[in-house]
Amino acid sequence: MAFQPYVPPEQLIKDRSEYARKGIARGRSVVALAVDIGLLFLAENPSATLHKISEIYDRIAFAGVGRYSEFEDLRISGVRLADLRGYSYGREDVTAKTIANAYAQALSTIFTQQLKPFEVEILVGQIG
Repeated sequence: MAFQPYVPPEQLIKDRSEYARKGIARGRSVVALAVDIGLLFLAENPSATLHKISEIYDRIAFAGVGRYSEFEDLRISGVRLADLRGYSYGREDVTAKTIANAYAQALSTIFTQQLKPFEVEILVGQIG
C-alpha cells in the first residue's frame, strides 16, 4: 500500500490555486470593454484554429484564457445550457448571469473534487 502523507486542506487549496494561476499566466490576456453600442472583447491570438472569443447565445459572448481544451469544454457546455434553457423556457430567460453561475458551480466542483484544477479564466458578457 502506498504511503499518503497528510496535507492540511488549506495547503492543498493553496497548492491547487497556485498551479492554476501558473497555467493561466502562460496564456494571453483577454480584455473586455463596455462601449455605447455594446461590448468589445479583444484578445491576442496568433493561432488561426484556436478561438478565444465566441458567441454563446443571442447577446451573450464568451472569452477564455488558459488551457484551450478546458475553456473550450466550458464554452460548449455553456452553449448547451443556453440552448436547453432557451428551448425549455424562452429566449429571454437565457442570461449571462445564469450561465456565469453555472460556470462558477462547475469550476468550484472541479477545483475541489478533481486532482487537477482547470487552468482557465473565463469572461461572460451580455448586451442589454
